[in-house]
Amino acid sequence: MPLQFCADRSARNRTYGLRETPNHTAPTWVDPRVGQIAAARGVGDLDAFFAPNFKTAMPDPSRLKGMDQATRRFAEAVQRGETIGLIGDYDVDGATSTAIVIRFLRLLGHERVLWRIPHRIRDGYGPNTRLVDELAASGANLLVILDSGTAAIEPVTHARQAGLDVLIIDHHEAGAELPDAVLVNPKRPDEDRSLDYLCTAGLAFLFAVGVIRELRAAGFFPGNPPDIRCLLGLVALGTVADVVPLVGLNRAYVALGLPRMAEIAGIRALVDATGESAFTPVSCGFVFGPCINAAGRIDDMTLGAEILTTDDEKRAEFLAKQLHEMNSERQKMQKHAVQLAKDLAIQSGQDKTGGVIVLYDEEWHPGVVGLVAAKVREAFDRPAIIIGNSGKGSCRSVDGYNIGENVIQAYQSGLLIKGGGHGAAAGLTLDPTKLDDFRSFMNGTIEGFVPPAVMLDLVVECGMLEPDLVEAFTALQPFGQGNAKPRVAVVGGFVRRVQILKGLHIKAWLSGDAGDTVVLLFNGIGTPFGDLIAQSEGRMLDVVGTAELSTFSGVTSAILKPEDAFVGADRMAHAA
Repeated sequence: MPLQFCADRSARNRTYGLRETPNHTAPTWVDPRVGQIAAARGVGDLDAFFAPNFKTAMPDPSRLKGMDQATRRFAEAVQRGETIGLIGDYDVDGATSTAIVIRFLRLLGHERVLWRIPHRIRDGYGPNTRLVDELAASGANLLVILDSGTAAIEPVTHARQAGLDVLIIDHHEAGAELPDAVLVNPKRPDEDRSLDYLCTAGLAFLFAVGVIRELRAAGFFPGNPPDIRCLLGLVALGTVADVVPLVGLNRAYVALGLPRMAEIAGIRALVDATGESAFTPVSCGFVFGPCINAAGRIDDMTLGAEILTTDDEKRAEFLAKQLHEMNSERQKMQKHAVQLAKDLAIQSGQDKTGGVIVLYDEEWHPGVVGLVAAKVREAFDRPAIIIGNSGKGSCRSVDGYNIGENVIQAYQSGLLIKGGGHGAAAGLTLDPTKLDDFRSFMNGTIEGFVPPAVMLDLVVECGMLEPDLVEAFTALQPFGQGNAKPRVAVVGGFVRRVQILKGLHIKAWLSGDAGDTVVLLFNGIGTPFGDLIAQSEGRMLDVVGTAELSTFSGVTSAILKPEDAFVGADRMAHAA
């Protein structure tokens, strides 16, 4: 639906549309405006959406290609008492999926399991022959690769030659050639991709459901099978931290898993180490997840996986303190690298080209390049690829541009040593002598790209953003990728007053015919967008952002945290 604002262009040069609402019936206890938002976002079953449960959300694991073969072989290994080897990945999804399988095996009474996590610097992304050989030498008969492996042609071939059966549970984009393994990946070329929003932690839980079914059919359990819902806390953590869409089954995973996170000793220890006691998507994404990720970023992800597998309270406490300290060190490294990267983007002119920003500095630690890429993408609103020490890089994209697909094409074209990923993010290893060729290739893939319009959930007149409406938005939780907080446009107001807080933050009062709306922009001073808001007193201003509740002196009010704005004429000129 076309919209009219007080200016032709927004501060961030974006275009906006309002989702059209189809006919729908929402539960009676849900605010009609919130039901309208969910329906407009494409939610079909509103009853299931607003009350997530597995009865309606859990698909038959057999829907996924390779799942029946994988669960059958895994169940056989359990029944025969075989040694099972696992290779995870060095991010939270890799650590949680590894922990899920290990804890699942414990529930089955199967202790013969070995596991390895590649070292980010020594090994790089994905399984390798060294890890395969270690597991084979230790007696593994079955190798399960988690959160990687779809592109690992040579390591899997090596494992098969060593006599191992190989199962892969992964969610990354697949190339034209697939490994010689049983592959469970909703992004396989022959899949319908109806479950392609799942991360590996979510797939691992589905896999466990399938294995339980196989073992039950084989008469393995003398009584009832184990209750694997105790693994949902790990699934929720992996799902949020991997920034996959919180829709469908993922919504149920997170809604039902967050309350069970405290069942994991390592997560309880992280609560003590960090002081964060709430289990929410925010705490998973910005506290617990980063602490676990810090091990893989600047040290050894084995520590991150171990804290999720150990039941030893003392060991968990020790690991939590280590991880919290690592995360503090990571934050310092990241802050320094982000500033250097922004400066380099401007100095090289890449901030103005409209293409993919590709930056390289041998001093950047491979463990922070992904975080830096996200900040550069955010600062310039362009896909960003940050390459650091040893040519190891990470990529973050904008809506509508599939960066993983194009990185895979670059790898297949011989421009990369390694490369893989999905629509929003990718990883790679590059020979720095091919930097210019790689940059040219990536910029060729984005020629003609037009970012899609940003869709609004609600447009309200200035003064109509009331606390009861913002409170009603909570029915849409859990918020995250694919289920963001409602994006609201407040229109028809002028900036009555601007206040600078602590020299950093900007508070603006908008006034309109229906009343006032308060806008609060944190850390805005010194940024182009923030300075624009700060200098807009007396002008018409339409603001796009997310709403929150603020309580001060016992009074609760709604505030808008701005993402973008349209700055119009002076109020008096507008009235004339």
